[in-house]
Amino acid sequence: MICPKCGYYSENDEMVCPQCGELLRQPYRGNTEGVQAIRQGKRAREAAAGRTAKNEAVRRRRRSGASRAAVAPQPTPQPELPPEPQDEEESDPEPQTFERRYRPVYDEGGLRNEQAKAFEEIYNKRKHRGAGRVNWVRITIIAAALLIIATAGGYIFLKHTDPGQRIMARLGQEANSTALWAIGEEQMDQGNITGAIHSFEKAKAQDEADGVVDVDGLLLLGSAYEAAGQVDDAAALYEQIYTETPSRTEAYVNHIRILQASGKEGDLAKAGELMKLAYDKTGEISFATQRSDLLPAPPEVDLTAGYYESKKRIAITSYQGYDVYYTFQEDVELPSGGVPYTERVFLDEGIHNLRAVAVNGELVSDELRATYKIIMPSPQTPRATLAPNTYKSHQRVRLKPGLDNENDDDIVIYYTVDGSPPDADSPVYVGDPIDLPNGDFVVLKAVAVNKYNKVSNTLEIKYKIQAKPYPLKAYTTNDSLSGLALYQTTMVEFQQKYGEGTGMETITMDGFDTELRKYEYPWGYAVMNRTRTEWVLTELYFTDTSTFSAPRSTAVGDEETYVVSRFRDMGQLANQNSGNRGLYFNDDGTGKIWADIDGKRVIRYRAALGDEQYWQLDYIINKNGNVSAIDWLYCP
Repeated sequence: MICPKCGYYSENDEMVCPQCGELLRQPYRGNTEGVQAIRQGKRAREAAAGRTAKNEAVRRRRRSGASRAAVAPQPTPQPELPPEPQDEEESDPEPQTFERRYRPVYDEGGLRNEQAKAFEEIYNKRKHRGAGRVNWVRITIIAAALLIIATAGGYIFLKHTDPGQRIMARLGQEANSTALWAIGEEQMDQGNITGAIHSFEKAKAQDEADGVVDVDGLLLLGSAYEAAGQVDDAAALYEQIYTETPSRTEAYVNHIRILQASGKEGDLAKAGELMKLAYDKTGEISFATQRSDLLPAPPEVDLTAGYYESKKRIAITSYQGYDVYYTFQEDVELPSGGVPYTERVFLDEGIHNLRAVAVNGELVSDELRATYKIIMPSPQTPRATLAPNTYKSHQRVRLKPGLDNENDDDIVIYYTVDGSPPDADSPVYVGDPIDLPNGDFVVLKAVAVNKYNKVSNTLEIKYKIQAKPYPLKAYTTNDSLSGLALYQTTMVEFQQKYGEGTGMETITMDGFDTELRKYEYPWGYAVMNRTRTEWVLTELYFTDTSTFSAPRSTAVGDEETYVVSRFRDMGQLANQNSGNRGLYFNDDGTGKIWADIDGKRVIRYRAALGDEQYWQLDYIINKNGNVSAIDWLYCP
């Protein structure tokens, strides 16, 4: 800045010339006067043009180092600014700032007022000189920083806060399951069922991936399914809920409601089963009450379960009049595998585990279960009046019931003396003495049977009666028939002696795995069986008296009593019911008269071969008591 008075050039933005004290900036007066003119350098140019010589001299002196005081004009005296009054309370004087130092004092004179106004204008402009300047770099940096902070804050807000996640969910962006459940619930409240289902399903998928089960959210999804008419999806979801979280009751309640309202066959029964499951899993008594109201009552029986000593008949009924199905088997499914109840059920001796249900359409009651133990008392072992011993003469013996059964009128005693075990085919003791056979090995056996058909233990007493006549020998494989041997004589040998027969047919017989050949003859027939190497005689049946001779000089036409007299007979009586009579029974074979085999009376002897194989010799007796045919058979 150039001083208009002395021409001194000031490089600083000074208000007063440091050389002459001239005020460098005057109050603004138009476009060419005052401080504005000074700023534009206009006065400086005029002063330089008007006083060129003088200024040149001053500048030469300044450059040559001459004293500025010699050539500088005397500065015009400036009015002295009064000092600012100080606050008495302040301990330190106020700093001598530019404003306080040069603040003018207004008086009544016009000059001073003009100077004051000019000073005030300069002061105000200096004070606000920097107000219009804008530091755009600083502003840009600050703005960028604020933008980064805002972006980071927004990201944190959206990603890590519940309100932010809900915003993301509303915008259709990825959000956590908590936000999705909440947005789905909002959509449900707004009636947007489709959107709610979409949100709920996304939340469910996220929870499943994280191994989380949000039961409350799943129940909301089930409600949304029902609202959308997707009843099957809702039912499947409720089943999943109570399967994974069996203690929650809501899923049971909703699924039961769906089943009851479906109208499909079988759903009511499923509802009853689900009520039972719900009660078992939650202990909520309302499920049991609801089930009892829905299903028929279980059937009833007229005989209390327990232990009985006699056979019983029981009635199984439904007081509501429903059909009843029952079974005594544990692995049978009711009612499909049960027996429809129509009449009283007979309970024989044993343990009976009764199961029964009442059925009303598709509804099935709970099972009635009752166990009956029918264990009837068994009689005591009978007693004999003859003690076991060796006797030198013929003996007789009586039988008695056991001591506890002496007064029972329903006791029946079966006995044998031929060595066979007593059973219902044995003779019945009627009170008369029993003639014991003679011999070294005589065995008396007896059992008692009561009215419940309970059989006692077997009485068995062995006697040695050394008196004649002794029993004859039993039938053995040494008792040959015309020199033949079963399963040994070959077909070639037999046919060489008796011919090839009048005809042949292939037959099967019990005990043989292969087919056999039956050859017909005028006297009867012969059956051949093939072994590994050849055909052998298996059966011989004849009816004439000249072709074959039977063992021990027996033959067709002999009387029954004669045949029996040729073999062992222990003298046992015939059974009173069927007429069968045991002749003997031992390890070597048996002898017995059968009153009726295929309508025929037969004297049958068997000789053991070992390995459960034996020869069987049958004398077939006609109505006259004579032998009409003899059948000789190999039994494998």
